[in-house]
Amino acid sequence: MKFSIVANPKHPRMEKILTKVIGLVDDFELESDSAKIVGLTGIPIEELSGDIVISLGGDGTLLYIFSKINIPVFAINCGGVGFLTEIEESEDLFPHIQKVIKGNYELQKLQRIDTYLNNLHIGTALNEVVLHSSKVARIQGFEISIDNSIVDSFRGDGVVISTPTGSTSYAMSLGSPILYPTMESHIIVPMAAYRIGARPLVIPSKYDITAKLTGNSEAVMVLDGQEEILVKIEDSIKLKKSKNPVSIVRFKDNFFDKVRTKLRL
Repeated sequence: MKFSIVANPKHPRMEKILTKVIGLVDDFELESDSAKIVGLTGIPIEELSGDIVISLGGDGTLLYIFSKINIPVFAINCGGVGFLTEIEESEDLFPHIQKVIKGNYELQKLQRIDTYLNNLHIGTALNEVVLHSSKVARIQGFEISIDNSIVDSFRGDGVVISTPTGSTSYAMSLGSPILYPTMESHIIVPMAAYRIGARPLVIPSKYDITAKLTGNSEAVMVLDGQEEILVKIEDSIKLKKSKNPVSIVRFKDNFFDKVRTKLRL
């Protein structure tokens, strides 16, 4: 089995962690910035060709990988919460990597959201798509439709359209329910809405979602916390369930344990 390795170069102990992981695998390649950590030569992330990507970092590293390539990922948490990762860097990594090499794991498929601006595909989000007012403390108007039927119209700071994976991220901080990661659904979450009746809405993921601005002339759109995309009042924004889910290595179903230990305590 060939591994591709992507590490967070900003982690203060990453040289030691990466060196340890490299010593546990035989056939591997390094992403360019990761290779620099240990003084080796790597390749651009878009050109990685391993059977499994080993992610060394937190959830942000995992999201970055999936924004560039669609190869199954074995995520080792070297960051903070690391809710999406499978094991902790502090654990004995050898037996876990051996499990991967021997195929003793399952691939959990996670749905994503394809985002279109004026019918042009601009990106795919694993966690969420955020529409937000373009200026701080300036209220914006939003109209949300599902399969061309208006379901909500409100003024507020913004709106989050989340996958089940994203229900434990930004959406959760706004009062969203937590969904099991493989549920076929999306969540629409108003952000600081100036209306008591504006509440999170869970819908089947088979439905397309359309959003438009009804207030000020501009807003920004952000996919998985990456760069801001300027949108204008005349723009058409459509979100659909992606036909290309991503896969993450799981040794067991420990979702509820993670909710208890990483989110509730």
